[in-house]
Amino acid sequence: MMNAANCPLLDNLSKVHTTPMGADRIRKNLSLDDNVSDVVDFCKQKISYPDCKITRQGKNWYCEIDGICITVNAYSYTIITAHPHPVVGCPRSGCIETTSTKRPPFDEIKSFAEFSRYYWYREELQAICKSLKIDASGMKAELNHNIEQYFKGTIIAPKKAVPTIPRSSTNQNYQSLVLTPQTNLIECGFCFNQRFRDFFSQQTGIDNFKFNVDMVATVRKVKETNDISFTLGDLLDIFYGTKTYAKYDKVSLQWNKFVHDFCTDPATTHFKNKLKTASILWKEVRTSTREKIYKTELLKEFSDIINQEM
Repeated sequence: MMNAANCPLLDNLSKVHTTPMGADRIRKNLSLDDNVSDVVDFCKQKISYPDCKITRQGKNWYCEIDGICITVNAYSYTIITAHPHPVVGCPRSGCIETTSTKRPPFDEIKSFAEFSRYYWYREELQAICKSLKIDASGMKAELNHNIEQYFKGTIIAPKKAVPTIPRSSTNQNYQSLVLTPQTNLIECGFCFNQRFRDFFSQQTGIDNFKFNVDMVATVRKVKETNDISFTLGDLLDIFYGTKTYAKYDKVSLQWNKFVHDFCTDPATTHFKNKLKTASILWKEVRTSTREKIYKTELLKEFSDIINQEM
């Protein structure tokens, strides 16, 4: 079993990447929607989660989290593929061991106030909504809202699927359309792929252009409201921050901020594996009713657990 304190994949997470073809394959395998603008960032975030089980077999790393398995080459750190993992409780041991949760099962929670004391992943919120037979679409803010309404006695029914034109009859038209800032976002079949990434790279002069989270939220709202007046130029304004259309739910970035604050705290400079240590503290915070933020005091409070697991 890999030593949890010295997991090379986590130590070299910044090197993880994939090819354009690999990104398209992963997006297809995992049925990722437009909420996921960058496949590599999506995978890296999953791998960095405290509950991710990471194993090394031959030339590859296998990362199991939230019902999916991400395969990363151990030498080049290239994400080879990712796919749904049908096996629950896989016998492979991970770099990061999970601990028993203090958070009660959802069916034992009596109010939304109690529910809000705990941290929930988007996948968990979706599963809860589906079990309650309420709408399970949208980002974390929308899913939390649907659950809040459920506790208030209001049922938000699942949205009916919007009929779409088969891709086979539209792809050719989309590909032949010349993209300009005046191009309508809906009519050009916008999605977060390499074609549109190249367009925005040309417009901004930024190599390896990445869509930001507010662009993701904006595109989602434009498509939901079928706003045919919204253009690629408008989306460019969103990128530059000169226009506001929809804001991304920053609550979903709590883990990212927790790690950032931990790593920038001078009191953590002596930790060799900061991500591992941060994940230990995050487990204690995530499954408790305390505020989901990093504080230096956590180091002293959970020093015994840190020393035991490191």
